[in-house]
Amino acid sequence: MSRPDFESSTNHMVRNVPLYRQKRKFTCGPSSLMMVMSALDERYLPTETAELEIWREATTIHGGCGPVGLALALKRRGFAALVVVSHDGLFLKSRASQGGEVEVMQILQERDLAEAYQRCIPVHLGTYSLDDLSKWMAVGWYPIVMVSIEFEAKTITHWVVVTGTDADYVFFNDPLKDPAEEDAATRVDHASFASMTEFGPNREKAVILAGLPKMSNVALPLPRIYAQHQPRPDMPGVTGPER
Repeated sequence: MSRPDFESSTNHMVRNVPLYRQKRKFTCGPSSLMMVMSALDERYLPTETAELEIWREATTIHGGCGPVGLALALKRRGFAALVVVSHDGLFLKSRASQGGEVEVMQILQERDLAEAYQRCIPVHLGTYSLDDLSKWMAVGWYPIVMVSIEFEAKTITHWVVVTGTDADYVFFNDPLKDPAEEDAATRVDHASFASMTEFGPNREKAVILAGLPKMSNVALPLPRIYAQHQPRPDMPGVTGPER
């Protein structure tokens, strides 16, 4: 059973999502997933072991945890997932520093897209607005959003859980939040949030929508992205779309 939502003073929905602080510098994506899974199912308890297991499943090695890999981790654990990315090329290619790293990321992205097809996880091409996030939340989705932050003198990608919006602010759970701070959601104004959700020279954007299994048949009016090649026969479990 999912945790109840509540209305803010401005009559906008705010999600009750327990904060989980990441235990490693590179596990913001898994930590965000665990927050959402614990909100959707009170029986789910985040652990450091699960944090690392999800990272191992979802990482693109040189680009961090990718949106499709994280969506697959949700689906494998019995939740519905849907992905929106801003282009159909190699995502976060700018994070690779040499050709060999690009090749590794490309192989893993193609593999993830093939399994997403097999598991019927929609991967959509497009962008999104704050209004979109609010509408998706209103029908039951939990948005896990890629943002750009400054960390240890570098601009990096980071995953957070959007928990609500009002007329002035966006609220989100940040797994990198300082342990000395309270567990309350981080709050930023609309313009700052819009700027945060773009990364790199190509202004890349991504959001993963997580939900209960009944959300699996909900689609968006956006074009779909598929693997460039048919799944290989030797790829475990990838034989065609699930029914």
